Amino acid sequence: MLLWFVVVIVILAASGSIYQAVATAHDKRNYLPPGQMVSVGNRRLHLQVTGEAGDKPTVILAAGMGSFSTNWYWVQEELSTATRVVSFDRAGLGWSDPAPEVHDAYDSAADLHTALENAGIPGPYIVAGHSYGGLVVRAFTDLYREEVVGMVLVDSSHPDQWARILASRNGKVNAISTKFTGWLARIGVVRLFDLSASLRQGLPERPAGEMRAIMNRPQSWATAGASLSIWPERTAPRINQAQKLGDLPLIVLGVTEQPFYGDILTSLQAELPALSNNSSLHIVEGATHEGLVAEREHALVVVAAIRQVLEAVQMGQPLADSSISILGEVNQ
Repeated sequence: MLLWFVVVIVILAASGSIYQAVATAHDKRNYLPPGQMVSVGNRRLHLQVTGEAGDKPTVILAAGMGSFSTNWYWVQEELSTATRVVSFDRAGLGWSDPAPEVHDAYDSAADLHTALENAGIPGPYIVAGHSYGGLVVRAFTDLYREEVVGMVLVDSSHPDQWARILASRNGKVNAISTKFTGWLARIGVVRLFDLSASLRQGLPERPAGEMRAIMNRPQSWATAGASLSIWPERTAPRINQAQKLGDLPLIVLGVTEQPFYGDILTSLQAELPALSNNSSLHIVEGATHEGLVAEREHALVVVAAIRQVLEAVQMGQPLADSSISILGEVNQ
């Protein structure tokens, strides 16, 4: 019976691997890079560039752990009428080539800066980061402070969140489970059961298809798991030692719908405005972590926040410390 069990498992795994390989080849033909592939040394980073900057800052959008440029569809579409907007895929995610070594947030920030230079997209920049992307834009600002004029943290990760969430064992549980999901992707399980559905819920058909196709790839989960593994030892200490933001305009957006560790995550968001002397915190009612960018209703709040930072930068004035100024723009 044990022998037959092993045989059945091997057959299922082999069948799943074939299914995954055929479906992945189909996806690669149907979902080509929508943006430009920019050299960063001996590999390429994918940038999605829309809109015209004119005399305004360029808005940079950094996606969450394992996610990529398409996740910003609603935000990028709306903002492109106001200024130039760049979303990008970190190494090994989306359409970007993998890096030879595991990247922390600072490595990803340096990649981004090189790609922007090589694509001829100079600062000044307003940076916005969702989830882990919040750490990347904080690293980018620390490295290139003179080029960044504003920041929006979109339910951003906190560098110490895994240390505060004891059940994560300092992030080890999350890293292991993410890597295991990558193994399941190799044998078609992620694709078969659509385990990434929550990341794209609310997106239109084409970007939702892009999200599904790429999140079904083992590399997406392996890259995310590797970055999670080095978070406590590399990313968190470097972010915590970053220079203060001074009077840099900063808006922090949080959410109300948190199925796990809501009290801890809410308290962590409440710490982030202290990064700047010119900041405000807004909690988006009814939004989930993923839905804050993927669902149009909530993504428009993100757009309004970025527009408010853009206006403050252009006018040379402090941020208006009122949630009405954000929510009111969405309702117009």
